[in-house]
Amino acid sequence: MIVSVYVTYNPNVPLLEKAIDSLLSQVDCTIIVDNSPQSDLFFENEKVTVVTLNDNIGIAAAQNVGIGKAIEMGAEYIVLSDQDTIYPAGYVVSMLPVFEQFPKACVSVPKFVDAMKNGKDGFIAIKPVFFQQFFPGSDKHEIFQAIASGKVLKTSALNVIGLMNEELFIDWVDIEWCWRARAKGYQIIGNANVVIQHQLGDSSKDLGFREVNLRSPIRHYYITRNAFYLALYSRDLDLGHRINLFIKSFRYIVGYPILSKPHSKNLKAVLIGFWHGITKKLGKYELK
Repeated sequence: MIVSVYVTYNPNVPLLEKAIDSLLSQVDCTIIVDNSPQSDLFFENEKVTVVTLNDNIGIAAAQNVGIGKAIEMGAEYIVLSDQDTIYPAGYVVSMLPVFEQFPKACVSVPKFVDAMKNGKDGFIAIKPVFFQQFFPGSDKHEIFQAIASGKVLKTSALNVIGLMNEELFIDWVDIEWCWRARAKGYQIIGNANVVIQHQLGDSSKDLGFREVNLRSPIRHYYITRNAFYLALYSRDLDLGHRINLFIKSFRYIVGYPILSKPHSKNLKAVLIGFWHGITKKLGKYELK
């Protein structure tokens, strides 16, 4: 059985319907976990189950709710998705052969185009110390980490790897899970033969040498906090990558307040995030 799990938060309903319709015929069942504080989501389709939380419990906890229900249904594979990802026809059947080709694979992920950027995003190569992108035109490749949307997950691997880290709340959740999976001996496989479109952030800023995704101040808080926390305390990331991540994370403290308005609120968000990260203050936070 193949089940798709969507986590939503105040979704654009027509776009969500389009996203679900793009995958619905390719799976046995779809579970929508709505993280919105007030929700009236309803789908007249027997293949769609809506779980209403009536509170924002974080993407990690919401994913765990959906994954748990999928496992109860007997899912062998779970497709994790954001609310705005549109899938091509034949997506699932194109992703599943990865698990035959790579017996240690726990997830199969596509190459994706970020709708907020002009260029494509690549896979993260397995390199000592560095988080380096590469851009294969085709074939399947073992990679270091991947975002959640479009990720086809083998449920049997969860018994060893575990679920998503709910203390992170949002941001770095999918990346941390990949590190944990690799530390347990599993492989993350990127399928460059399949391309999907996904939106990271609310806008982007082209700096000439790179494009930067920008979000709200509270998201900048979580990105900064969790980056520093994981750099300092992750047990599943090697020392070289942790040092690299720690140094690179200072770009959030400098970049977000300069590039995002209101500048003062973004500065406050990243400074609090830095402090909470190094002092292990995790979970949900309300930025005032």
